[in-house]
Amino acid sequence: MSILIFLLVLITLVMIHEFGHYAAAKICGMRVEEFAFGFPPKVWGKKIGETEYNFNLLPIGGYVKITGESFDPEEREKNKNDKKAFQNKSKLSQLFVLSAGIIMNLLLAGILFTAVNMSSRYVSVNDPLYSDYVKNPKVFVSGVSANSPAKTAGLGTNDEVLEFKTKTSSADMKSATSVIDFVKKNNDADITVIFKKEKTGEVVTSVVRAVYGVTPDRKTIGMGVIYGENIKLNAGDALIKGISETIEYTKLTVLGMVDIFSKLFSGENVLSSLSGPVGIAKMAGGASAAGWQSLFSFMALLSINLAVFNALPLPALDGGRFLFVIYEAISRRKINLNFQYYANLIGFLFLIGLMITVTFFDIFR
Repeated sequence: MSILIFLLVLITLVMIHEFGHYAAAKICGMRVEEFAFGFPPKVWGKKIGETEYNFNLLPIGGYVKITGESFDPEEREKNKNDKKAFQNKSKLSQLFVLSAGIIMNLLLAGILFTAVNMSSRYVSVNDPLYSDYVKNPKVFVSGVSANSPAKTAGLGTNDEVLEFKTKTSSADMKSATSVIDFVKKNNDADITVIFKKEKTGEVVTSVVRAVYGVTPDRKTIGMGVIYGENIKLNAGDALIKGISETIEYTKLTVLGMVDIFSKLFSGENVLSSLSGPVGIAKMAGGASAAGWQSLFSFMALLSINLAVFNALPLPALDGGRFLFVIYEAISRRKINLNFQYYANLIGFLFLIGLMITVTFFDIFR
């Protein structure tokens, strides 16, 4: 199931990205020869008008083939008088087409965050983006581990926790931290937990005791809590917050990328901390199991990561092509096509190698 969910998420993100390039090329009057998901060999294809739409076997990305975008000198010469060729359009049009995929991924993230914000969900008082909307905070279950004492006791995500107590003391229900500290302090004792089921409103009393095996190296009852409230934003507020989240997480992603590359060039091992297709598939399955809101939020974060990654000024990525066009526009000099071809090839091979390496670490973990 995790693999299926991952493929659906990947198809959505890649198709949105490539549709950005496709739509921008059409707007600028360019000819799109091929619109493909994945890389060959081809599984299925259909030509509609001047564009062939293909679904390929290797689901590791996608591409849009635009007339005149190739680095091949012979093809450039063949298309030198073609008004629909990428090479013959203005630099502004070229930059628009190259950046359109990134823009679409950021727009998708904003839409997904907005959709989540328009639904009922539990928000912590510590959430910097939503704390202003929390007026009457209470302790709620944020998650329950499988095969844990909390699960056995009947606790479920979003249940309201009314009381935690032992024979001699009880937890202060005014913050998530106080509840967590209480459980840690009494991890050798029977703890009575009184909670209200989210779906039925039934008040249940159960006894739990922390055990080893749920969390590495320490005893736990296997549940997380937040101190917050169930909120639902109106469309206007949801849109504003969706845009704010997209901007905030884009900033964090950029800073994270900068940190990774700085550590990489300083000789630190950062590959083991990255996730590839296998790791992302596992996370997608976990997000889906937590509900559509978690899945949409996860997709939004992936979409932002895809946008930021593609914006990197590296050959084979949109950012690298963007840099070439900017240089030509400023210097008014053409970059040697062979140089662009080999730089793109090396960049592509580097990305494939990086993905294989990260996948190895995923499997090893």
